[in-house]
Formats: sequence, C-alpha cells, structure tokens
Amino acid sequence: MDEFIRIEHLNQRFDLSEPWLARMIYRRPKKFLDAVDDVSFGIERGKTYALVGESGSGKSTIARMAVGLLTPTGGRVLIDGQDLHDGSLSVAEQRRIRQRLQMVFQSPYASLNPRWRVGSILAEPLRVFRLVDGPQAEQARVHELLEQVGLSASDARRFPHEFSGGQRQRISIARALASKPDFIVCDEPTSALDVSVQAQVLNLLKQLQRDLGLTYLFITHDLAVVRVMAHRIGVLKSGKLVEEQATEKLIESPQSDYTRMLIRSAPRIHRAAS
Repeated sequence: MDEFIRIEHLNQRFDLSEPWLARMIYRRPKKFLDAVDDVSFGIERGKTYALVGESGSGKSTIARMAVGLLTPTGGRVLIDGQDLHDGSLSVAEQRRIRQRLQMVFQSPYASLNPRWRVGSILAEPLRVFRLVDGPQAEQARVHELLEQVGLSASDARRFPHEFSGGQRQRISIARALASKPDFIVCDEPTSALDVSVQAQVLNLLKQLQRDLGLTYLFITHDLAVVRVMAHRIGVLKSGKLVEEQATEKLIESPQSDYTRMLIRSAPRIHRAAS
C-alpha cells in the first residue's frame, strides 16, 4: 500500500481553564478538553479518505493539524514520510512541504478576501511559492486555474461578492490548486451549498483527482456525500477513531453501534448510490 499521508497517534488537548487569578481566588482546577485522542490512519496516494462524525467529534481539528494550521499536542503527521511538524526543518524544507498541502474550507463566503479581485486571490500563492516568472506568466496561470474549475478567464477581474456560492467554492478550489499540491483537505466543502450545486462541486473534485492524481482528506457529517467521494472511511466519536473500513463495507456492514446510528440518521444515503 502506497501511503502518502500517515497520521500517527495524533492528539490535541485544549486548555479551557479560567484565568490564573480566578482559579487562585475560587480554588478551581485547570480544565482541559481532549479534542483528538490517539487517532491513527493512512491515506493512499491518489485516494480519498473521509472522516465522519457528529459536530464536535474532532474532524476539523484533525484537518487543521493535517495541513499545519494547528500543532498537535502529541503524535505525528507524515507527508510522504516527512514529519510536517518537525521543528528541526529548515525554512526552505518547510516551504517545500507546505506547498504540497492545501485546504478547501467549509464556507466560500468566509474564506475569500472580499476586498480582493479573484485574480489577486489566485495570484497570491503563485507569488508566495515563486511558481511563475513575471506578470504575463502569472496572468496566464490565473486564467488556466479559473478554466480548470469551470469558470471563465474574465472572472479574474471580478470580486467574490459577484459570484454565487457554488462559484465561490470553485474559486476556493482554484486557489487550492494554485500551488500545485499533492494533498488537499476538504473541510465540509459542500455543506453550505444547495443540493444541486453540491453535486457539481463533488463532480469537479472527483474530476480533478483523476486528472491531477490528488490525495484528499474529506471532512463531512454527510454519509451520502462520503459514499460518492471516499475510498475509505474513518468514524470519529468524541475525538476517538471508533471504526475504519473501505467505504462500501462500512456502509453495508458497520461494526460499531455509533456507526450504525450515523447511518440510520442519514436518510439520503441509499439514494446517493443511484
């Protein structure tokens, strides 16, 4: 098995304690929340691994650790064998690793700078990672990215508020593609969209995976979406991985009571298979 991503014994503990003075006066202990508790799994190169679970189960926390936005309390995130959070890495090595990782966030309304034109939004990662040489090459790459996600080159001159929700999410995907990543974390990328638009965005993500060989970590609570997108599923409950199987096997023969409860509460799951 050619694993591109390996999550090993990942932990994330948040300190929810009151301020020091209040704890001293009222003699209250510190409070901690174990948002992620000893989670391990791997993702094969070019495949999609879905993490499912209720809100608060730790899915988005894992997503942020997987792309380096959050440092784990314990455990490792290995990208092609390299520890993403290795403090001994040089700045150049960190840049090379992070260029291979991108994230598509849940809300396209919140993830795009409303004051920037779309062309500037897409050009930023090109400049940060020094992927193009000169303004003409930059403009050509921006136009290529827009067309790659089903938009027009002329859309580069418009602002995010001039687009629909589905179009904005396509822009978010184009921005993720700008750095030529190998691995993209999709954190509930369709949950803020209408059902008909969801299908279009999911089809786009699948097509891009086939064309570019992308590896996805797909975060969602919707098992109908998972059945369409994922090759393998991990089920999270209260920060723990309670079950992990190939998609069809998990949906048809779940092993844990929690997974069975999730499947029963997803009325669209059978229709998604048609």
